[in-house]
Amino acid sequence: MGIFSQHRGTESSQATSTLIAKGCSVSGELKLENDIQVDGIVNGQVNVDSTLIVSESGRVKGDVYANKLIINGIVEGNCYAEQIQVLEKGRITGKVWSNNLSIEPGGKFFGEAAELPEKEVISLKSKTEEHQKNQPKTQSSDNKPTSRKQA
Repeated sequence: MGIFSQHRGTESSQATSTLIAKGCSVSGELKLENDIQVDGIVNGQVNVDSTLIVSESGRVKGDVYANKLIINGIVEGNCYAEQIQVLEKGRITGKVWSNNLSIEPGGKFFGEAAELPEKEVISLKSKTEEHQKNQPKTQSSDNKPTSRKQA
């Protein structure tokens, strides 16, 4: 099947992973819904809804937000992840927020660790009511009392 097949515009049902290959360098903020593996270098913030894997040749310098973080390379920056695994050749430097941090023998961690704060859910209705409560009360021109002179 060629690239100009009849199936234009159909979406793939499989999740796609992103690879930053060895020898490749990326600077800036990355936002991904699916997994990413870093074999090269990333300078900047990384936001991943799924899993970030930093391989032995990989390096990330910047804050990381992920559901799961697996490190066998180098990460320098603050990390926020539900689960963090530092493998045998992995090294992480910075503050870590996680509810599940594991470091294999040989893995290194330089910094501070803390639990992730509980997710705070605020309903839109309560926020709207609070906003309305804080607004100054003024009468609209439609509601102004009118005086009538009697003849």
